[in-house]
Amino acid sequence: MSLKDTQNEKLLIVAFPSVGLVGAFAISYLITQLQMKDIGELEIGKISPSYMIENGNIYGPIRIYNKDNIYAILANIPLSPLSTYELINKSIEFAKSNNIEKIIIPRGLEVGKDFKENPISYGLVANQNSKRLLDEYSLPIIPGATVLGADASVISALKNSETSCIVLYTTCRMMLPDDDAIIKSIKTLSDIIKVKVETEKFEERLEKISKDNQKMIEETRKYYEDASGTPASIQPAGIG
Repeated sequence: MSLKDTQNEKLLIVAFPSVGLVGAFAISYLITQLQMKDIGELEIGKISPSYMIENGNIYGPIRIYNKDNIYAILANIPLSPLSTYELINKSIEFAKSNNIEKIIIPRGLEVGKDFKENPISYGLVANQNSKRLLDEYSLPIIPGATVLGADASVISALKNSETSCIVLYTTCRMMLPDDDAIIKSIKTLSDIIKVKVETEKFEERLEKISKDNQKMIEETRKYYEDASGTPASIQPAGIG
């Protein structure tokens, strides 16, 4: 599958664990489906919290992938607000050094347990140069939400950047992973990068992704249990 004929501009997708594991799992699935190549790692902080060793090679927890005009940065560990801020700033630097014009950050947007509607993907404009992306990608704006912790760090890092960037929030429940929300995020991202991605075998693939990322699931669950703040969430009706 070639992306060269469908999109001339370079685009970077940045994901790390959030509520519902929406962005991290959506990107993991796209990396596999698009057969993106692991081209290196992004380092934040002087000491990495974890490493993987495979066939004698050392791999850091934040990997960079590429195929044609699409780049992806995927962190397989939950990040503190300070580490998140550094990750996004380093991602912006990576985009600038590689002449990447747009950054998309898929995240989960928590809704109440009684939410019965299908998942919805919203676009959050991060700076003045990003407003055009909502129309370009046909994304609705978030009617109202509370943003704390790592998600607030994402916005803090993006708002003063000149790079066109949006946070792609998909409504989800506090479950790890939220299958329906991940599928919606995958479909929205595939529309943005203008490629057809099969989701029919998603459940089968998700089972393998979940097994491979069991440590991520447990660490993310513990992170939200221990965190004093809450993830980004839709405000109750009548507020905002």
